[in-house]
Amino acid sequence: MRPRLTERQNQVYEFLRDYIRRNGKPPTIKEVGQSLGIRSTNGVHKMLVALETKGYVERTPHEARGLSVVDDADLYASDDEPPAVFLLRQKEGAGRRARLLTSENAAPPLPRSRRSLVLDPSLLPDDTDLDDCLAVTAGDDGMNGAGVRKGDTVVVEEADWRDLADDALVAVLFYDRLVVRRFAFVNERLQFRAADRTYADESARPDDREFFVVGRALALVRRL
Repeated sequence: MRPRLTERQNQVYEFLRDYIRRNGKPPTIKEVGQSLGIRSTNGVHKMLVALETKGYVERTPHEARGLSVVDDADLYASDDEPPAVFLLRQKEGAGRRARLLTSENAAPPLPRSRRSLVLDPSLLPDDTDLDDCLAVTAGDDGMNGAGVRKGDTVVVEEADWRDLADDALVAVLFYDRLVVRRFAFVNERLQFRAADRTYADESARPDDREFFVVGRALALVRRL
């Protein structure tokens, strides 16, 4: 298992992944700095060294684009495959939600991949309806202190934020990142708290379109 990433390291890593996916080649150090607001090339260099030390990237010395992302199975996925969100299906076949969401007329509140995860319902709480659930990929190490690591698959029961209890573990879409956080509704704002203190807590108005609460986290699946 690779070491956890700080929030800033994760931002750099995700930028690298997205750039390579879209352009078919890695960015230069200058492009990394310009995109992420890192003024010093030395600052970018230190960040890349940290990612290399933790096993997330490899660098080829003396090459302008000598960067590669290590062991990223989704790096060259097609652009029409939304990241991070999967359908769930039981061992005997897809449920009614899977059939609905993969139809041409589907209009879900957030993009979903046509890929699916086979899951035995006995692994979930007894009252769980698998057709109300999705599987998401945790996009950072913000909940490392609560046992959720970047890249973990988290089973989520879809729910409106109004139906969630304070301190619930939830999956939430921040801008274009799917992450897991502790939820609370305080002073008319949605609060999302990280367990790892190298990550900042976030808050948003309920009508903020940059934030979307997917639902309550039920279970975790980790690839070892």
